[in-house]
Amino acid sequence: CKIQRHPRRFGTLAAVTSGGLLFCKGILANAKLETKAVGKETKIANWSNTHSVTGMLYQPETLEELETLMQMCHENNVKLRPVGAGISPNGIGFSSKGMVNLSKMNNLISIDAGKMQVTVQAGMRVSELVDALQSHGLTLPNYASIKEQEIGGFVQAGAHGTGALIPPLDDTVVSMKIVTPARGTLNVSRESHPHLLDALKVGLGAFGVVAEVTIQCVKRHNLEEHTFTATRKQIVENHEKWLRDNKHIRYMWIPYTDTVVVVTNNPTPKPRNLDDSEEDEDADGERLRPFRNLLVSSLKKISVEQREKLGMDFDLIDSLNFAECRDWLLKFAALDTNHVKGINKAEASFWRNSEGKAVGDSSEMLQFECGGEQLVYEVAFPTGTLDNLQPAVERKGRTVEARTQDVAFVLDILDEVERRGFPAPAPIEQRWTRASKSRMSPAASPNLKDVFSWVGVVMYLPVKDSKTRNAITSSFKEYAKVVREVGSALPSDIYPHWGKIEMPKAQKELENDRKWLAKRYPVDLFTALRKDLDPKNILGNELVDAAFPRDD
Repeated sequence: CKIQRHPRRFGTLAAVTSGGLLFCKGILANAKLETKAVGKETKIANWSNTHSVTGMLYQPETLEELETLMQMCHENNVKLRPVGAGISPNGIGFSSKGMVNLSKMNNLISIDAGKMQVTVQAGMRVSELVDALQSHGLTLPNYASIKEQEIGGFVQAGAHGTGALIPPLDDTVVSMKIVTPARGTLNVSRESHPHLLDALKVGLGAFGVVAEVTIQCVKRHNLEEHTFTATRKQIVENHEKWLRDNKHIRYMWIPYTDTVVVVTNNPTPKPRNLDDSEEDEDADGERLRPFRNLLVSSLKKISVEQREKLGMDFDLIDSLNFAECRDWLLKFAALDTNHVKGINKAEASFWRNSEGKAVGDSSEMLQFECGGEQLVYEVAFPTGTLDNLQPAVERKGRTVEARTQDVAFVLDILDEVERRGFPAPAPIEQRWTRASKSRMSPAASPNLKDVFSWVGVVMYLPVKDSKTRNAITSSFKEYAKVVREVGSALPSDIYPHWGKIEMPKAQKELENDRKWLAKRYPVDLFTALRKDLDPKNILGNELVDAAFPRDD
């Protein structure tokens, strides 16, 4: 298979600021080596503009340039934090002291059709890989909600999709090439170094820069998606069967309503019909009518000046899609609980009128609308096996009795939110994966039959006004605390997705969170590997060092 090049610029959210081009030897005054990799003073913001950083960004074009750059930074004790597409809600790849991005190393290297394995450079985006695999009749086993991640970040941060028999995507990696500061370039595979591979995957960019990855693929296939709604009681009654019977399943719980959106996807020989299944404008307008009616009534309550400030006009309402309607409505009063209840009620109506089926390629069907700029907190916890899901922990005052711990967890969050009158928008999203062999995965387990549930809560940032965004952020921190409080009652506790964890600033809270993480993860192994592969800590940043401090 010939190498395929996908030329493109780094990230859609990267903005180059003043500073110009500087050769590494100009920045590293004592360097004895030279490299063609150049640095640009660059500002990067994540997709929700909740984290941003300005720092020197290097973008090598070859493995040799990356190796030389790494050696120079190591010898001169210069920071070189790996950053992918910059998508993670917490900006886990950001560092103002120096970053390296591999978007110019985005080639497909080889495909082994017999083994159904593909080797790519780590700067390739998931969307590019999907396109490259199609002509070979292959695809990835699963997909996260979006496809714009770079493969290196995809693996290092522990991205996941949904499916109780399918592991997080890091566990589909069978080998990888990682460029380290002290040990040079390591080739680690399932065959040669299985334990080391499991330790280095989901490495948070702290061991080296992943340069190449070999991924286990599956045959390309279509999925039939079925979207329908259920009540909370119906979820309790049917959950165990639905989880067993569907290859992919996710729930979207809508606070302050008795509506849960259920989306299943299963393999089918049926041909793609996504274009044929699209609703006509009249039907779409009917589904959106509750949103649009609420928008009209809300707009009437504010002045023309306020409408102009918010960028809203009556004439634009009929052109808005579902996610845009929700964003517009939240612009009025994102922290007014009664207003949010009205929006959630409209959303529940929208989904009840959206039941249907559609068929498409798996890479299409497993993507979904995430909404506008937002704050996200997602956690994972073990929930038994498909044959024996963990029973619900008893909780006083639970409004809907649950049978299994995964469903009970969300019901308890909903009870707390609704009891406190918290302005929680929709949805609370719930997905599942099989366990992962990766030691630092939130879904790590030696028993690969274990099933993990992933639950995410969200609050949207519909306006640019910093005062309003800060108020929403403050409120969201309280929301995350509710999730932590409910999770602490579980025998296993809960642990965040690495792209969505935020470490506290207060020293006492920070120490408590470090102890919390140490209960779940092999911190001694993680720290020992960091010291061996990166003794000068040139790859660390504020977040990683806060979670896993070094004593050297």
